[in-house]
Amino acid sequence: MAIAQQPLSTKKQALQDSLVIAFGGFSTKGKKANNEDAFALKMSKGLELERKGHIAVIADGVSSANCAEKASQMSVCHFINEFLATPDTWSVQKSAAKVISSLNNWFYSRQLVTDEKGAVEQWFSTFSALILKGDKAQIFHIGDCQIAKINNDGYQVLTKEHATVSGTLNRALGAGTHIEVDYSSTILAPQDILILSCDGVYQFVKQKQIKQIIKQTLEQNKNLEQVSKDIVELALKQGSNDNLTCLLVRIDQLPKQAFSQLVFTRLQQVVPPALRVGSLLDHYEILDTLQQTTRSHVYLAKDTQLEKLVVIKVPSVNFCDDHDYLTGFIKEGWIGNKIDHPAIMKIYPRIEQGRFLYHACEYIEGQTLYGWLKDNPNPSLIKIRDILEQLVKILRVLQRQDILHCDIKPDNFIIDTHGRIKLLDFGSGYVGSDEQNQPIGNQGTLNYSAPELFYLHKNSHQSELYALAVIIYQLLTNHLPYKEIYQIDSAPKQYDLWRYKPVTTYRKDLPSYIDMVLSKALAPNPNNRYEHYSEFQTAFIANNQNNINALQNIPLLERDPVKFWKGLSATLFLALLSALFFC
Repeated sequence: MAIAQQPLSTKKQALQDSLVIAFGGFSTKGKKANNEDAFALKMSKGLELERKGHIAVIADGVSSANCAEKASQMSVCHFINEFLATPDTWSVQKSAAKVISSLNNWFYSRQLVTDEKGAVEQWFSTFSALILKGDKAQIFHIGDCQIAKINNDGYQVLTKEHATVSGTLNRALGAGTHIEVDYSSTILAPQDILILSCDGVYQFVKQKQIKQIIKQTLEQNKNLEQVSKDIVELALKQGSNDNLTCLLVRIDQLPKQAFSQLVFTRLQQVVPPALRVGSLLDHYEILDTLQQTTRSHVYLAKDTQLEKLVVIKVPSVNFCDDHDYLTGFIKEGWIGNKIDHPAIMKIYPRIEQGRFLYHACEYIEGQTLYGWLKDNPNPSLIKIRDILEQLVKILRVLQRQDILHCDIKPDNFIIDTHGRIKLLDFGSGYVGSDEQNQPIGNQGTLNYSAPELFYLHKNSHQSELYALAVIIYQLLTNHLPYKEIYQIDSAPKQYDLWRYKPVTTYRKDLPSYIDMVLSKALAPNPNNRYEHYSEFQTAFIANNQNNINALQNIPLLERDPVKFWKGLSATLFLALLSALFFC
């Protein structure tokens, strides 16, 4: 049975500068009694297109299963609906993996259910999904359907069959508690044609024949639905005895802009001039100036409609022609509006049709962690443990949302009079769904940037963990763990040149295990750090002998490279003296 989110005829999306596709598909039961195939295509538009992309899915229910038809139909519909429901900040890979895993678990759980005749329900199906986003096609594949790309370079098969030589499937949705999904991607070009087909088609029609059919029918101005039908009919004519399904997708236009429709719209807004106390910005009355820098102006204001205090953040007029800065400013508002968590500053929805570019933010009473440190220069270990626990919770919220902050530092956290901490400022942030603009290299404040970022590695949650550890070290000592960096060129040129300063240099009252924990979290090479925030937190809080022993088992070269090389030099020097003495 064929399933479509829209009528299956050639479609074109008219939005200028968007990813424009045409598509058409056809499916038939062939010589079988029932059609256990299913396919679907969802055309997206606007922000949904940019964040999620166009989605094409094909599935082939396993014939030996008594719920094969239901399984294939549900897999294509459920995947599209649930994929679109995942957070907008998630990457395509994270969204697809989560949905496929939940779908597989549900199929597998149906084996505990019996039908009216007492037979165990078997929900098994192959599954192949194609996500078209930006200039890339991302593929998620299980089983023996096939996805291929056809262009002037030829016919490129992008998936492989998960079947034995005899044709028996060795991978399918619902077959086990864990499903291994093949992932791949390919760069798109205008006029590329992507073909999704089941084994009842591609095993009976040669690649040359498919290319010839596409060429001839397109010359005759047939739509892609008719082309798909012609391919299916040829497979049937050439001996296919299975269900037959073919879906064609043609790339008509690639997006020309790297930023979203939202960014484009907001860039048309006016950057307000410096505001005076008492002036109005839409329905916000300016009460006080909180901060003025060369990059932005921050005001305390009153929402005259809701009768509450807010913080207004306005980009500096110095950057009114700086596209990258304004894009980052707009992205900050988008992220802050998407995340709803009590420990993260809320940025309220913008006023529709508003003339001015600014953010209305949650008002938070308190001081930055850096200001708190100045008032608490020698904090207790118990207090720092509490702060670490709160910071880890905040960063894990971002991680679950597939967001990298990229500028973790004390000035970007506010602590109130009750000791509660909130994160603010997403100007350097990166969301997984913005895969074409993943930041490489240093994006934030130099002395909180992980060493790998100075070597043009991608930002990651490992680099965020490093920045977190710098904050904890600084709160304990009022110093930085490494020599201060004033400009990018002054950073050490390789990992083994970074010289960690033990915490006990500044705080003799701290237990030795704290130094071992921090030195691991602050390891220059990310491969030597804790893998997860929770590991760092547990090690820092768990003051027990097992924890100390585990840390002490780390090679001295990793824990303290300076001590290692000093010790090695001393040993070699003594060996040289000994050799000279006995000669």
